[in-house]
Amino acid sequence: MLLALGLALLCAGHAQAARPMSTDDANIVDEKSCQLETWMKSSSTSLERWAMPGCNFGGELEWTVGGNAQTEDDVGKTQFWVGQVKKRWVPVADGKLGISTAVGVVSMRPATAERPNDKDYFFNVPVTVPLGQDRFVHLNAGWVQHQSLGVSRPTWGVGGELPLNAQITAIAETYGEAAMGTRYQVGLRIWVVPQRVQIDTTYGNRIGQPEQERWFTLGLRLLSPAFLP
Repeated sequence: MLLALGLALLCAGHAQAARPMSTDDANIVDEKSCQLETWMKSSSTSLERWAMPGCNFGGELEWTVGGNAQTEDDVGKTQFWVGQVKKRWVPVADGKLGISTAVGVVSMRPATAERPNDKDYFFNVPVTVPLGQDRFVHLNAGWVQHQSLGVSRPTWGVGGELPLNAQITAIAETYGEAAMGTRYQVGLRIWVVPQRVQIDTTYGNRIGQPEQERWFTLGLRLLSPAFLP
């Protein structure tokens, strides 16, 4: 599982590599604004239900705290909690790539006697390259430390966006963590209310693995205007 999650969701007029993509983008939610994204991820062996709210209080920083509840055949019921702060250094603009950095932690509950410190710390550098006409490529290079396993590994991701019309955008990505295989996703984003309400759906799998590893996601994304003090 790629733990350097693509958590940032962007407001109107920005390049965006929002969930369910795992490859992050270089932008952040607009200043004094918030977003909420929820989605379900279903496979033959598990069901995940996520909620990830985030806000920008100023200073080119986006703060995200959220988590999930999930059920897996081999593990039972568990929860993941995620906290992240993302700093934008260079905004995405026409003909100009954007750069950000993100740091965060993922914690699993309940902990077990064999894994009492089940936390993962991650660092990620998202770079977004604009190609014109609302087309974007997102590149990620990062690192994750698995405390319970006692290992640290590099992470990476490459994602792209291609608008099909004013309401629908096709998305695709490939991403991974060293020694954990390579995964991919393809899907669509659809604006229900322009710049405020969006739904998305994806299909994903691990490259070279059996069909039972495939998954599907269905998500809802809500974007606010600026309202924070």
